[in-house]
Amino acid sequence: MENFRDKQEQHFDTIRNGMGLVTIAPRPAATQSTEGDILLTLESLVHQLESTLKEVDCSGILYHRPFLSNEPDYRTLFTEVTGTTDFEGRLAGLFERALAIKRQGKPVIGLLKGSCSGTALAAMLWATHRIALKGTSLSFPEANYGLFPGFGTTVFTSTIIGSDKAIPLLTQGRAIGEGAALEIGLVDAIAASPEAAALRATEIINQGAKSLAGRQPTHFDEQALETAAAAVTKKTRGLNTGINLCLDIIRQTQLLPISTALQLEAQHYLKAWQSPIVVPMLRTQYYGVRAAKKPNETDNSLAYNPQKIGVLGAGMMGSGIAFEAARAGLEVVLKDVDIAQAIRGKGHAEQISGKLVEQGRLSADKREQLLSRILPSEEIEDLAGSDLIIEAVFEDKELKAKVTRESLPYLQQNGVYASNTTSLPITELATVSAHPETFIGMHFFSPVDRMALVEVIRGEKTDEKTLQKTLKIIHLLGKIPIVVNDGPAFFTSRIFFHYLLEAITMVLEGIPAAWIEEEAYAAGFGASPLAVLDEISLPLMTHVYDQLPVLHSSQQRCYDYLHALIEAGRPGRKSGKGFYDYNSNTGKKTIWQDPRIKPAESMPAREVIRQRLLHVVALDSYRCLDEGILNRAIDGDIGSVLGIGYPAHTGGVFGHIDQVGLRRFLRECTAFRAHGEQWEIPTSLIVRMDRDLSFYSGFEAN
Repeated sequence: MENFRDKQEQHFDTIRNGMGLVTIAPRPAATQSTEGDILLTLESLVHQLESTLKEVDCSGILYHRPFLSNEPDYRTLFTEVTGTTDFEGRLAGLFERALAIKRQGKPVIGLLKGSCSGTALAAMLWATHRIALKGTSLSFPEANYGLFPGFGTTVFTSTIIGSDKAIPLLTQGRAIGEGAALEIGLVDAIAASPEAAALRATEIINQGAKSLAGRQPTHFDEQALETAAAAVTKKTRGLNTGINLCLDIIRQTQLLPISTALQLEAQHYLKAWQSPIVVPMLRTQYYGVRAAKKPNETDNSLAYNPQKIGVLGAGMMGSGIAFEAARAGLEVVLKDVDIAQAIRGKGHAEQISGKLVEQGRLSADKREQLLSRILPSEEIEDLAGSDLIIEAVFEDKELKAKVTRESLPYLQQNGVYASNTTSLPITELATVSAHPETFIGMHFFSPVDRMALVEVIRGEKTDEKTLQKTLKIIHLLGKIPIVVNDGPAFFTSRIFFHYLLEAITMVLEGIPAAWIEEEAYAAGFGASPLAVLDEISLPLMTHVYDQLPVLHSSQQRCYDYLHALIEAGRPGRKSGKGFYDYNSNTGKKTIWQDPRIKPAESMPAREVIRQRLLHVVALDSYRCLDEGILNRAIDGDIGSVLGIGYPAHTGGVFGHIDQVGLRRFLRECTAFRAHGEQWEIPTSLIVRMDRDLSFYSGFEAN
């Protein structure tokens, strides 16, 4: 106990204002030395609060967050939660003491500032009142990683603001500002400075018992709770362990004494961390994404400071790129062959920015400045002086070659030329340029303003400087890059192609189309394959097919079937018929079962359909790694989750293989070999199995 007291006394400074207010703040050096021991730091805070409240001259407390860092340390938290003896018991004990502090009769006020999340936010919710400084944000990111906000956050948020308001906050990874937090009752006041916060805290303390009157849990609205919970479950499909546990806690908080609900939260928090989905999700969606977004050290040393970009093609993709570039502060020339089309393209930016203004995410002045940076044009000369030119025209080699030749003379000598192709070989497209070393692929995803990923494709002659310049631009845009090497359809388009083709293969085998769509949804894919094909349009899909150098027999069967559907008048959603029938009056769609295809004599189990969709993408992703299209497994995981909507709870394609286990994965893929060449297993993957190699060990790549 002596060691604990030493840590507690070294960790905090206390300041008394002479009017009964005691301010408690962590000492920077002490905080930095103990942030690796999260539970002990929180216990130290509670001990400090308890001992201070016993002082005769203390009428109330204003305390700061016990951690200085704004960045959650999930690795440390994982080690502590899963490696601490009786973690659950210590956490439950901490809750009991925190609850006693809330009930002891003196105001205890938490001061929120900066970015507040995780354990730092939890500690603020133990207070009887909360004051937020201007510029504060409260975030609840844990649901994005298979967890839920712990250390009392889930129970206390539910009781403070009500379950129906708490569910979106706790389960959607959202962040809110101090104004929104005040509006829903999560904070009690906003202060412009720490000094103003101390004055407001003194006012609360001077009210004495009156300040605590009426601060009872909010009224329980069961219907509102279940409506909110159903919306979340529909979105996550029950695949996110943390969200499932969070919803259970919120429900039980309304039915149980708060002390019992807190005990349940402690139990569920340990369960969440023990779930197999947590480490893969954190590895990909948190650590992998953060590393990808971090500017390289070479960014600042490059003699490249882009100010102007040219975008060729003012369709949805080109317009989206133009908007993102203008939002990042770059001057943009949006070029099309027809000025009317270029103006319509800018109209897309006007529409998106208008919605942002309505949502309060962009001021009207900033919107006008943004739009002023986009110049719609039909004149090629307006591209002069561009630091980057991105062609985003139709997927046709000859068309791309034509616009590249026309625009290359207007690129700055130090500039980069990029193609926003989804599948055409960058090395081949670069042959048009006299300097193929400055040519690169930048594959954006639609809609560009909502899709964070950019797949960077390095051609055979693309040099390192061009790659680093491209990454610098992507970081300026606030996007998440993965770098891959050139090859047919690169990475994301190639693996998505396999997802779609496996669905068509199953249709041709006589498996009901409805089953395929339902199991894709149940597996957690962002979109079901047959619906995607209708959205793309079957003619466009066959056009992509035509760009591939070779088709194996299974792919050829799918190709022929798509052509048969087109000839039968079922080319996709725009025509009202494809794999679905579309009712133009109601807007509803119903799955269509081709009467020409005989139902399979032996229908597979539903689980097998899910396995085929998940495994076929993961298997081809390994081929990409084996062939050198991918350089690292983590790029495949990020690209699959953010690019094609591969189920997030897996952590990505390689995370999926590790979760299933390589031996079982190969056994199941081998069982599917009769369904086509897509199930051929690379010898190197069998060698990995024989050596008992996984792609990751915990958070680290092998």
